[in-house]
Amino acid sequence: MTPLHILLGIALAMLWGFGFVTGKYAASHMEPLFFLALRFIAVSLILVWFVRLPRGHIKAVMLFALSMGAGHFGLFYIALGMGVEASTAAIIWQTQVPMTVVLAALLLGDRPGWIGFFGIVIAFSGVLVLVGEPRHFGNGLAIGLALASCVMWAIANIQAKKLTDVEPLALNAWMSVCSAIMLLICSLILERGQLDSFLVADWRLHGSLIYQVVPSTVVAYWIWYFLLSRHPVSRVSGFMLLVPFFGVLAGIFALGEPMTWPTALGGVVTLIGVSMIVLSRRPSDGGAEKNARAPAQKPG
Repeated sequence: MTPLHILLGIALAMLWGFGFVTGKYAASHMEPLFFLALRFIAVSLILVWFVRLPRGHIKAVMLFALSMGAGHFGLFYIALGMGVEASTAAIIWQTQVPMTVVLAALLLGDRPGWIGFFGIVIAFSGVLVLVGEPRHFGNGLAIGLALASCVMWAIANIQAKKLTDVEPLALNAWMSVCSAIMLLICSLILERGQLDSFLVADWRLHGSLIYQVVPSTVVAYWIWYFLLSRHPVSRVSGFMLLVPFFGVLAGIFALGEPMTWPTALGGVVTLIGVSMIVLSRRPSDGGAEKNARAPAQKPG
């Protein structure tokens, strides 16, 4: 990689890492499902003009949107709204990798080697250290929802392996369309006062939406696909390991969240486990790997 490409990869991780802060602020100051619906509506209006309708895959894309858009994002933002800190969420977010490997082993027979197996154990051990901190004891449901959102992301990752005929950009675009509809319906049923909370004079709230749509999606995905077109997926995906690092830093400095030794230790242990999994994974089919590794509007 050239120095410019390395800088772009680091910038990508920073953009997605700061997304935990904007997501946390938005979920704490307005109804999270409605915020997500607005986000997906905006992304849809930007992307759908540049991609084709995936004919023959509509049902599969809708199911993908159900697990990724409504399932993963919905649960994750509800957890943020219920009190999960941005830094804690950034660490929990890493469990998507071992959960995907476990599901792939159970459903696809794609079993990890010994290094990958120990990586799974270490990654989950790091999360246990994190959530075992006493200050999280009263927020078990929210943390459980954050972990459940990672399970939904893993399920969506398995689904993406069966959508290799759909271009990643088209998959993201039409997933956004379907997710926006699903989340808007859920918001109308479960939430109240959506417009009132969004129309308040709070530039940080409106800025969070703009950030999620433009830097975190449009700009970050341009960088992601630019790097993918020039380097192997395994090399580019390595920058994803930096996302929780920048997410934790952003939570501490932007939101004033505490940095305790269980948070630091849990984050480091989880990162070690995830790194072992990523480095031990065997190269797979190029198209499947690209779809599985290209995160749908990450993070959060």
